[in-house]
Amino acid sequence: MSFSKTQALALLKKAMEEQRLGHAYLITGSFHDGMETIAEELAAMVLSCSLLEVKMHPDVHIVEPESKSRKILTEQMRGLEEALHLKPQQSHYKIAIIHDAERMVSSAANAFLKTLEEPPDQTLLLLTTSIPEALLETIRSRCIRLPIYSAEEPPKSEHEKKVAALMKTFFDEGASYDVAAAFQLVRHFQELLAAIRAEATETAEEEFDLEKQHFGKTTEGNWEGAREQYFKASAEASVLSQRSLLIDAVATYFGEKLRTVSQQSDQNEIVLLLRKLEIVEKLRSSLEGGVQETLALEAGFLELAEKK
Repeated sequence: MSFSKTQALALLKKAMEEQRLGHAYLITGSFHDGMETIAEELAAMVLSCSLLEVKMHPDVHIVEPESKSRKILTEQMRGLEEALHLKPQQSHYKIAIIHDAERMVSSAANAFLKTLEEPPDQTLLLLTTSIPEALLETIRSRCIRLPIYSAEEPPKSEHEKKVAALMKTFFDEGASYDVAAAFQLVRHFQELLAAIRAEATETAEEEFDLEKQHFGKTTEGNWEGAREQYFKASAEASVLSQRSLLIDAVATYFGEKLRTVSQQSDQNEIVLLLRKLEIVEKLRSSLEGGVQETLALEAGFLELAEKK
C-alpha cells in the first residue's frame, strides 16, 4: 500500500505520539514524489522545529551523493556513524537523513548496516530512494517501508514519452539490441535533444525580442548585450535540465524492470539490471562533467549493448 505525503506524515506523527516510532524508515517513490521533503518534514516534526531549520539543526545529519560519480562513499557513512554516537546537542533525538540511499557504494552500505543493526539510543534513520531494489536486502529488511505516491506529479513531456517508447522498442523482451541498435538509439536521442535546443532557443529569442520592444527606447547603457547573453544562458540551462529528464526516463525504464524482476527473484537478471542502472548513472555523470555530448551518448548506449 502506498501513502500520500499527508497520510504518511499523519501516520508517523501518530506513531511518535504513541511512542512507537521506528528507528529506521525507508521512504520510497518516484523521482517527483518529494521524498526528500517528507524526510525533512518528519525530522522537523520529531525535533519540534520548522522545516527551514532542519538542514542547519545540529542534531540532523544529512548524507547524499557528493562524489563525481554521484555515489555515497564509505567515508561519508563512517562520519555519519561517528556523529550518531555523540550525544544530541539540542534535542532528545539524533536524526540521519540519507538521500538517494541506493547510491551507497558496497563498502558504504556495509558500514551503514552496522548502524542499522545496533542503532545508538534516540536515533532516527530516514532513507530515501526511488529504486529500493538496488539496496541491500539486509538494509531493506531492517527498515520500515514507507511507499509514497504523489497526486501532483508533473506530467511527462512529449520528449520524455518518446524516450520511454524508444526504450521499449530497443530493450523490451524480443528486441535485438546490438551495436547497430545502440547507434540508432544515439541518433534518436540526439534528434530529441536537437528539437529541445531549437524550442529553447526560439523561446529565448521571443522573450528577448519582447523585452527589446518594451525597454529598448527607455533603457540606457549596454543592457542589450547583457540581456542577450542572459537569454542564451537561460536557453542552455533549459536544455540541460530537459536532457537530465531524458536520462531519468532511461533510468526509470530499467528501474521498473528491476522492480518486476525482484518479485520473481531472478538473481542473474537483477544483477544485470543493476549494472545497467550504473551505466545510465555513469552516462549522466559524463554529461554533467562536460564530456562531449555525442561521445558520452555513444559510450553509454554502446556499454548498454555489451550488457544485453
